[in-house]
Amino acid sequence: MKKYLLILSILTALLLAACGTESQTEEPSPTDDSNGAPVENPSEQEETDGDDAVEEEETEENTEDPATEENPTNDVQSITYKSNNQEIKGSTTNTQSPQQDYHIDLMDGFTITAEEPGRDVVMADVDPDVSMRIEAFPKADIVFEELLTNTSDMVEASLAGEDYNEYDLSSIQLDEQITNMHTFFVEYEGETVLTLLYERPDKFIRLTIFDNDADLKDALVKMGLTIK
Repeated sequence: MKKYLLILSILTALLLAACGTESQTEEPSPTDDSNGAPVENPSEQEETDGDDAVEEEETEENTEDPATEENPTNDVQSITYKSNNQEIKGSTTNTQSPQQDYHIDLMDGFTITAEEPGRDVVMADVDPDVSMRIEAFPKADIVFEELLTNTSDMVEASLAGEDYNEYDLSSIQLDEQITNMHTFFVEYEGETVLTLLYERPDKFIRLTIFDNDADLKDALVKMGLTIK
């Protein structure tokens, strides 16, 4: 009898163990889908999507045409002047002196070259005898009164018995930064020599203009007054 009870107890224990095993259901892993395939963590997915969006935005920015750096170009303007009773308009280009510290609006049909240290010359292409000598004096090198005396003496020494007069600049709108304007105008035998001396904030400018029947002194004066 005890033998049968022992066998029954063992069978009952095995049956209960089997039922317990079958009642335990395997909960799906958060990393598995219903088919058992791995599923990415939602927070990790959001981070990945965010990184992809940033990379895509950066890629779009990099593929855009870069802003073209503006190349320094000469400022093209114009000057209107009178020659032989005719009004003429000529295009100008802002040009650096070949050796001195200034720029000038140089008109088409004229060429600027270095004549000697401290002196440039602008020549008319149609007649090299028509020219303008340019001297720019830094204020640290000389005082204006000394330069004015030197200019007056130079003009008088070249007069050859002629008298000089002032040159009428009333028809020209002078830059407000031009001060202490002095002019020396000599005319004889179809030749004219005009000297202008004036002051700018950082320098003194002396122009010596040689003209003839070409009558281009007005063009040269207006170019010379653009020097900065």
